[in-house]
Amino acid sequence: MRVLKCALAVSAAALLAIPVTAAIKAMTLQELMEITQDAVRGKIVARDTVRLDHPWEGALYTRLTVEGESLRSGEKGTYQVVFHGSHSRDDWYGISSMPTLQDSRLGGDAVLFFGEHPMLPGQKVVFNLAGLYRVEAGFGEPVLVGKGEGMAFPENTRMVDAATSIRATHAELLAAKKSPGLSK
Repeated sequence: MRVLKCALAVSAAALLAIPVTAAIKAMTLQELMEITQDAVRGKIVARDTVRLDHPWEGALYTRLTVEGESLRSGEKGTYQVVFHGSHSRDDWYGISSMPTLQDSRLGGDAVLFFGEHPMLPGQKVVFNLAGLYRVEAGFGEPVLVGKGEGMAFPENTRMVDAATSIRATHAELLAAKKSPGLSK
């Protein structure tokens, strides 16, 4: 009996030692913009937790209301987005790939990349932490805070340069759609 318990303990430890792969795919700015419908820079003016029915009934999502401007179209407005998971202590539900509390704080300046998900009709979804970047004041001008290697913006970038890159990438993607034979 003692040998059986030891064997079970060793087996359990071996299973726990198996490496797990990350759920966040490394993406360039172009790859991120290919899978999202818009990129908005603005101020987070409201934040709450909602329940939606994906990936299961009643799954918790954080809903952000952002007043800002589309970096693709220049359209100003109020945008409402959701991401899977919650930072609320009452919910006790967070996932490793959701945007950080600091990046999604109420009153914060941010750039959000969002799209639609077929299982969440009518919702604009920030798919994971790669879709929300915090903007901070740095040396007298706004700076988009980079997220490290493998992200669309790996390093801190002046917001003016980030906006220019987003607009240029949007123009390239539109040109590629109009001329499918010339795309890569």
